[in-house]
Amino acid sequence: MDRNEVVLAGRLPEAVQVRSLQSGTRFGTWRLVVRRRQQQGRGIRVDTIPCVAFEPGVVETVTGWSPDDMVEVVGSLRRRWWGKDGAKASGYEVEVRSASRLGHGPPEVCAQHGSASADPVPARS
Repeated sequence: MDRNEVVLAGRLPEAVQVRSLQSGTRFGTWRLVVRRRQQQGRGIRVDTIPCVAFEPGVVETVTGWSPDDMVEVVGSLRRRWWGKDGAKASGYEVEVRSASRLGHGPPEVCAQHGSASADPVPARS
């Protein structure tokens, strides 16, 4: 059985960008900075993961996020293609179907306060 489900929790390094397609469909894009497990003798390492949301409820939720918010997203890994025929490129992103803000500020602050300031927003059917 195939399964493509991604759950990430991390820090939002910059504001969410909301754009519209020619059809009028709004979508949000952002990056999520996620710390890796610390390995012996190495400093803290992170991955910066691109995310996109097309579901109206999710787009509305993420527009309220601010840089340095700690957030959690659930979605699927998608490969996207762009460019012209002779110069096509591709990359992976998480297509988000639910999202929630875990707290404001860096991870250490969120852990100390144990805040959860928003409920998850599921995708609409």
